[in-house]
This record gives sequence, structure tokens and C-alpha cells, in this order.
Amino acid sequence: QICCGDHLSASNSHSCDTVGFSRRSRGYKMGSAASIDNEESIFPSVQEVNEAHFRDDFMKRTKQYQELLEREQARCQVVGYEAAAFFTQPLMQAKLDQSLDCIETVTEAYSNDQKRVLGYTEVGVSELAMGGPISTMCVLADKATLACASDEGPIWIYNWREGRVVSKFRDQNPNGPSWGGGKREACKVRRLCPVSQDHRLLGSGDEHGYVNIWDLNGPDVAIEARLHEKAVAGLVADYLRNGIVTAGEDCYICLYDLEREQVRCREVPAPLSDGSGIPNTCLSLGGERFPNLVLVGGADGKLRLWDQATSSMKRRHTISMGGVTPTQCLLAPNGWQLLVTCSLGETAFSGIRPERGGLYVYDIRKLSDGASSSEALLTQYKSGAQASVGSAGQLSRVSSLRSEATTGRKGSLMSSTSRMMQGLGIGALDVVLVEEEKKMMALTLMDNVIRAFDLGTGEEKPVTAGGAATRGTAAWEFDVTEQWEPEYVNACALTSVDRYVMVATTGPSMGVWRRPLASQRYGHDSFKPAPPPPLELRSRCSALSTASDGFPEEVLLADPLLRPGEVLTSIESALQADEHRHQHKSGLASRPAEPTPCHALSFGRTMPAAIMEEAITA
Repeated sequence: QICCGDHLSASNSHSCDTVGFSRRSRGYKMGSAASIDNEESIFPSVQEVNEAHFRDDFMKRTKQYQELLEREQARCQVVGYEAAAFFTQPLMQAKLDQSLDCIETVTEAYSNDQKRVLGYTEVGVSELAMGGPISTMCVLADKATLACASDEGPIWIYNWREGRVVSKFRDQNPNGPSWGGGKREACKVRRLCPVSQDHRLLGSGDEHGYVNIWDLNGPDVAIEARLHEKAVAGLVADYLRNGIVTAGEDCYICLYDLEREQVRCREVPAPLSDGSGIPNTCLSLGGERFPNLVLVGGADGKLRLWDQATSSMKRRHTISMGGVTPTQCLLAPNGWQLLVTCSLGETAFSGIRPERGGLYVYDIRKLSDGASSSEALLTQYKSGAQASVGSAGQLSRVSSLRSEATTGRKGSLMSSTSRMMQGLGIGALDVVLVEEEKKMMALTLMDNVIRAFDLGTGEEKPVTAGGAATRGTAAWEFDVTEQWEPEYVNACALTSVDRYVMVATTGPSMGVWRRPLASQRYGHDSFKPAPPPPLELRSRCSALSTASDGFPEEVLLADPLLRPGEVLTSIESALQADEHRHQHKSGLASRPAEPTPCHALSFGRTMPAAIMEEAITA
């Protein structure tokens, strides 16, 4: 018994219901014959046509996405970053989702105009306006992508060659998704570090002692653990043991196993011993040459060397640097040169008169022979050697920032005086190593300027007993805020890769600088021009607000950063309207949530119509 839905009327609806058809079934099978038992079409050709239609539609969309990805991959190779990297996938997904590429065209044309007129590009980033200055940052694998953490808590991945934010997470939006098991109070991230060799996993440590492992392919939180009761002062990846090592201001050192997701060892100095009750300030590992070595700096001006070869850590040596506060430590690639940057010391922990700090270079091979700290010291680069502390400019800078710097965050054992002097840049705050003409150069953020120190070729030298440490001077120095920032702005974070140096300021802003080639010649024998500056600005990120709601006109006039960019806002609004009209006109569905290779495996066999429909409409 067959009934056709197109010819049913209200008069015979009751008779159809008695035969076994419902109004829903008649509406679902409009214009086709249906079976009484399972409501399926008795014409096999209808199902085959539907499956062929879904398959053709899916193949068409897959081909479009593949062509777009191939075009973007070729473009990314020219621009200078990897399109297939895990941390770049959110950017590639955004390119697939957008129907029009007018923003990229306008941005690229505007960047070319800036390069021709200014010599560098300037990009407005809303994350700097909402999150504040960058507290810490690190370079990812493709040399064009940075992981940045703002003072207010968010972490964002930025591609400086594209001039776009790839992804943003750890935001404290009350209406957004929760992270790490709930919405907590916004706190500053103190350390960032890639914890996997492909840089898919990123580790972060905040001021509340929480350590998070983020999957940048999402991005999403993979692991969260509170390893310290106070702020995380150091976070380093241990690739040899597939784990991480952390040091906190609660005096503890933690070895965490990422595979088992548990603490492997947790060590603290014994009560009433050297280092008991002293907060940690920095952390580093021994590298390939000393795989079991853990170097931890304390607020008392000492660097303690621990051995993690056994189940419990044992202290091997202690390096005393005087009344300073270690801020960063790392081993050179040769494995025996130890670099330690120090800022103004804290008398409450060191017990001696505070010193300005600077850069200290040690030979850790001498420590194995029982040498003292002074005998292992090779070179000392003092802070303030090229600038007077009591100058008028420095005093005005101190007075202008005193009220801002004394408002320290709660939960830290460091005093407000020490943090104020660190905020002023007195001493060395950070250090990175670069290679130039087979020589190692140490770039330090010292006294609010970038100073470079020549460390030599780094070749293996015989260990010599005794010998006084030499006092070196900087090869060059450069102020990244003199021409581009107001007087009250200071440099606050530093990182480097190849010839590029990234410096963040309290503006807030972030600049990408390039070191010129040392072998490049300028002029000729008859004309020798002045040498070029040691750093050349290539790209600069400034704060860009996206909304000015709630601010009166007087406030907007006083602070232009609170006013959003009208050009970018207008273009984005026009793009959203064009995409909505384009999708409504063509009736195109959105991109499948899963990667296309998962669906492409079923092309060799007949796919049910329901599965094809679900794949297309996902």
C-alpha cells in the first residue's frame, strides 16, 4: 500500500493515519514513494542520487580547501614561517574560515607603504591594550612566532611576519570558557618555555604557583598542577627525561614527569642550612655536557648547583656573587661558560650592602676541582660602568616611576624596594646568546639599554688554576626606547633568534630588531661613512584598543590608546557583512570541524547518505 504525499489533502488525512502514515512521515518523504515498515524509499535510485550529490559537494569543498592551503603554504615559505607547524594551525583555520581576504590585502599594502616611508612596519595589537605590558616571551620553532604573556594574565601567540595574533588563551573573560578547572583571579605569568621539541606544548608558571602545559594546536590546556605555594621563579624543559623543572619563591625545586603527570622529586634546603628560607629567583639546566646539573639562583646573591642523578637531589656547589639578586642564568653552547645576570641586591636576604649587579661569566669546570667562587669567575661586566647613577636624567626617571613601582603584587617575598629598582632597570634583567662571525655575543637587558658583550669563540680551553677575574666592557649598547617611546617607558623583556632581537617595553609595545651582518661593508676606500646602528627596527607592535565604551570624551582625548582604530574596525565590520551576505547568497556550509583526511578515507567505498550529510553539515 503506497501513498504519495503530494496528493494528500485534509479530507483524506484520517484515512492515511489509519493505514499507517503520519503527517510527519508524509512531510519527510515529500514527492517520493515510501515503505510502510521502515519509512525508506522503495526507489534505490533516490538514495544513490543523494549519496552522489553529497559526495560531489564534499569533494568540491575539499578541493577548494586544498588549493587554499597550497597557496598559503607557498606564501608562508616566501614570508618566512612554517604553515604546517602545530602552533600555526589556528591561523590556518582562520584563513580557511574567511570567505574574503580583503583584510590581508589591505594590511599587506599598508605594510609595504610603511616599509617604503618609515623603514619598518607598525602594527596595532589589541592584546597589548587589554592585557598590559609583556612580562615574558619566548620564540617558537619557526623563528617568526612568539609566545607572549601579558601582565594581566593572558597568553597570546603572535606571528610578527604576518602581523597577526595567531591565538589567545588563558584570558579571564567571565563570559568565556573556563581554563584550568575554573575561573580564578587574574595573575601574572612569570615564566614561559616550550616543553616539547616540536614546540607544540608550551609551559607557563604564574604568581600563584600554578604550572600549565598548553597544547598550541587548539589551543587548550593539557596539564595543570600547582607545584608551588608562591610565585614560579623558574621553568625549564628537560627533554632528556620528558619532564620539566620548576623553582618557586617558596624555596622548593620540583622535577615533574610529563608522561606520568606526577612529581618525580621535590627538594628544599634543610632547615637552618645555607639557602633555608631564601626564595628562588632563576633556574637553568646543565645541557648535554652536564645532564644532571640543575642551577638555581637565590635572592641572597648565591647560585646553588644541584645534582638530580639520584632519586633525591643533592647540592654539589654554591657560587656566591655578593649583594646582588640573580635574575637569569644559562650555560653557553660549549657547556663550560656559565652566564649569570644580576640586579640590585636585597639586604634582608644577603645581609651585606647591596650592589648594582651586572653580568658574571664563570668557568664551571673549576668547581669540580674544589675551586672557590672567586677563582671560577672569569669576567665581570659591572652595571652602571658607562652611565652615572646620580645623573639628572636617572634621578628624574627614578622619581617619575617611584609611585608606580612601589605597588608590588601580593604573594611575593621580594620587597618593594628591590622590585622598584628592577623595574627601573638597574642591573641586568635578562640575557640571550647570539653568534656573530664564529664569536659568541651575550645580549643583556642592562640599565634600560641593550648591551652586547664579546665572549670569544667559545672554544675549549685548558683549565688554569688561580688567576684574577677581568672586568670587561660592552662591545656596544643601544637604547630601544629613546626615539620610539616616552621618557617613562622602560624595556622589560628580551629574547632573540638568529639575527633578530625582540624587546618588550612597558609602553606597552614590542619591537623586532635586526642585527646587521658583521661582514657587510659600507662605503669604499675613499669614503668611509659612519657605522650603522647595532640594531635596526623591522617591526613594532603598539597597543590598539578595540572598544571605547564607558570612557568619556575627556579621557579619550587624554589617552589616545583607549580609542579604537577606526580604519581596522571599519574594515572588519565590512568584512563580516560581506561574509554574511556571501554565505547567505551561495548557501555554503561552514568548514568541517574535523580534518578532511578523516573523511577522505571513505571515498573508495559507498558512504551512507546520513554519514555524508553529517560530514557536510558539521
